[in-house]
Amino acid sequence: MRADAVRNRQRIFEEARQAVAAGETGLTLNELARRVGVGVGTVYRVFPTQRAMLEAVLEEAVRELVGLAAPAARGADAGESLIGFLSSALRIALERPGLFEVLISGDDETPTLAQAKTELVAAVTGLLEQADPEPALTGENLLKLLCGLIHAISEHPADRQGAAIEAYVRMLRAGLVAGPVG
Repeated sequence: MRADAVRNRQRIFEEARQAVAAGETGLTLNELARRVGVGVGTVYRVFPTQRAMLEAVLEEAVRELVGLAAPAARGADAGESLIGFLSSALRIALERPGLFEVLISGDDETPTLAQAKTELVAAVTGLLEQADPEPALTGENLLKLLCGLIHAISEHPADRQGAAIEAYVRMLRAGLVAGPVG
């Protein structure tokens, strides 16, 4: 690849990353091209669709969640490791606009994101196997629960989201870690 093409690719990706981080998850590829100062065709060679752009930009966040879940599965207290992962995952997801949409979707356009999500399900499944919650959950169940919590917490005013995370995590701890009642 030519040096100018590599530079353009990096500039396009960086502008997309910054826009999504600022909450512009609906940024069009035409607007991205305008901001970077390249032709629309150049942007379309990097990101064939707006969805592919969002997935590419947020794949790093999905991999960050994988990186949190895998070591947590080896923690001494499996229940607390599970709760710690969920708490951290909620905070990460709320800091990364669009991550909820990427996690909840079953129709991934980019194979590398699909692979990252498969790895995340496997890592979360490992956490659940260690914690052995009642009722039994799969990694996919827990990720859907996580997505629901992301949505619920995002509905709170920004200055109350930290407290909302703590409240939901307390409920999860009581339900997932305590095991069966009576």
